[in-house]
Amino acid sequence: MARQNVGVRLGKWLLNRIKIFYKEVDKPIYILSHLLMMIGILMVYTASSYKAISEGDAATAYMFRQLVFVVIGLGLIFFLGQMNIAIFRRKKWMYGLLLAMVLAMALVWTIGPTINGAKGWLRIGSFSIQPIEFAKPIVVVVLANLLGLHQEELVSGNLWSVIKSESKVSIALVLILGITFFLPDFGGMAIVASIIALMILASGAPAKWFKRSLLGVGVGYVIMLIILHFFDFSHIDNYQIRRFTAFANPFAYAQGDGLQLVNSYYAFALGGLMGQGPGNSIQKTGYIPEAHNDFIMAIIGEEFGFFVTLLIIAIYFALIIYLLMKSTKMRTIFLQLILVGVAGYFFVQIFINLGGVLGLIPITGVTLPFLSYGGSSVLASSIMIGLALAAIRRDQRERQEPTNIKDYQ
Repeated sequence: MARQNVGVRLGKWLLNRIKIFYKEVDKPIYILSHLLMMIGILMVYTASSYKAISEGDAATAYMFRQLVFVVIGLGLIFFLGQMNIAIFRRKKWMYGLLLAMVLAMALVWTIGPTINGAKGWLRIGSFSIQPIEFAKPIVVVVLANLLGLHQEELVSGNLWSVIKSESKVSIALVLILGITFFLPDFGGMAIVASIIALMILASGAPAKWFKRSLLGVGVGYVIMLIILHFFDFSHIDNYQIRRFTAFANPFAYAQGDGLQLVNSYYAFALGGLMGQGPGNSIQKTGYIPEAHNDFIMAIIGEEFGFFVTLLIIAIYFALIIYLLMKSTKMRTIFLQLILVGVAGYFFVQIFINLGGVLGLIPITGVTLPFLSYGGSSVLASSIMIGLALAAIRRDQRERQEPTNIKDYQ
């Protein structure tokens, strides 16, 4: 009887928390993120069905695995969306998260399995996780805290002073980026570095830094194209280098490292404006090996056409733009930077993935948030959404019941 009473009370408490959550949750972010999740489940099913059958599984095998992580992700959004985000302002939390991430990356480097010439995974039983995916939300909350504390120094252009005064965090970030480079995981490194740069610029850094950053990226891109055009790297037996050479001239390597990119072009061409129809992709039948993962947008383009592809991209940008607009209304720099960091994560992740699929930049193995198959990616994206919802909820409560506002500045 006592156990039944405990169960009833727990059920009532949970039901009450759910009611409060749905009453307070930011509806546009919640709806857009869940819409992407639902689209992702359907797209993983259609993109992975042939692969699953060829492996002797049911056509829905990959979809149900993805669904498990989506359900866990929904739980994370529910939990994080209600938490007091100010706990990330405590240094013991900040240092603890960074230390855990550095140790996880070190384990990947030392004992992680090598797949396609690179490391990036840790095997835990039958599961594999990518620690770099979870480094992204950790970087967002840590930098939102530190950059808010040192805003005056950043506005005056004194970044070096901030780096010296926060040496522990600086060393941890350098270690994470350094290990990621040597794995090598250029896509993961580029995303973390871009989030850091965008959050520094958004914290009030001089406008000239932004101009110089854009100029540096542009010049680096041109130099890369020139080097790849005039120098022959085909003799180098390195998977990452071969990815770059295949990007420069994919049709010359169409039977090797350029296979995915060439067939991605074919997928978009076959799809046209209206697509071949759900389930009718040719390229997913072995022509694009990672059809359900990095190249899922190519399969979407082939089966559903240009207009649906554009609609999905529009949903992403609606989410990003809304996050940025909402960030301008936050009362504190800490909450502002949380939203900017989350928006930056989605923008950079989408840019690098679509850039690789369309042949604008080298393929780096970056997933498409909520759409690509992969548990670590889904969970990391869910954590980001949870952090954004927690920041907005905190701001709403401070407006209604002003408390100790200095804790969030």
